[in-house]
This record gives sequence, C-alpha cells and structure tokens, in this order.
Amino acid sequence: MEALIKPETGLIFWTVFIFAILVFFLSKTAWKPLLDAVNAREERIKQDLESAKKARDEAEAAKVEIERKLSELSAEISLRLEKSSREAAIERDRILEKASEQASILLENARKEIEAQRAQAEIQLEKKVMDIALLVSQKALGAVVDRKIDAQLSQQLAKELASGKIKKAG
Repeated sequence: MEALIKPETGLIFWTVFIFAILVFFLSKTAWKPLLDAVNAREERIKQDLESAKKARDEAEAAKVEIERKLSELSAEISLRLEKSSREAAIERDRILEKASEQASILLENARKEIEAQRAQAEIQLEKKVMDIALLVSQKALGAVVDRKIDAQLSQQLAKELASGKIKKAG
C-alpha cells in the first residue's frame, strides 16, 4: 500500500512516456476519424435543426393560411345564409300575396255566383207570384181567361215589376 502512496520517479517517467506515445498514436490514427464523425454528427444536427425550424415555419404559415381561408369561408357562409334568408322572406311574401289575391278572386267569384243565383231566384219568385196572382184573379173574377190573355197579363205584370211601377217585396 505504501508503494501507491509514494510514487517512484521511474514509474512516473514510464507512465508519462506511454501516455505520450498513446496520445501520439491516437492522434495519428483514431482522432481524425473520431473528430470527423463528431463534426459530421454536429453538422447533421445543425441541418436537422434548420429543417425542423423551416418545417415549423412552413407549418405556421400553413396554419395562418388555413385560418385565413376559414375566416373567409365563415364570412362567405354568413353572407350566403343572410342572402338565403332575405330571398326566403321575399319568396314567402310573394307566395302570401299571391294566395291573398287568389282568395280575393275566389271571394269575388263566390259573391258574383251568389248574386246571380239570388237574381235567378228573384226571377223565379216573380214568375211564381205572377202565376199565383193570375190564378187568384181568375178565381176572383170567376171567368175563364184565355191563355193569350194570361200571357199578356204576365208580360204586363213583369214589365211593371221591371219598370218599378209595382214595388218588389223585400
């Protein structure tokens, strides 16, 4: 144990000498390939970092472009929805107006038809009233009136009703 604590000069000389030879030998043979490998690895790492940075920048640019396109699409969608809503409202109003016009036409046609039927019913009622009046007059007079005279009296009564000399009931 004492030999390790007290170094001898011969041992120190040979250790330093062998170490120097080893360093000289390694520097001539192994250090250059090791340094080249380390430098190549360092260069690859730099290139990988640069390509990663470039890829990240491209991804950021793509992200910004996508966000811009999304905002444009969102705005376009909003405009189209608004336009569709306006067109739908216009179409709804047009359909309602058309339905209202058709309803008015149907009501007017129904009024005209009712008026025509009422007028026809009045004419039929007038004819019945004339027939009844003739029958009553025949019975009241007790005489047989000729058919020609009946027709003349019917026509005269109709003319008087039409001219307003005899007031209509109702």
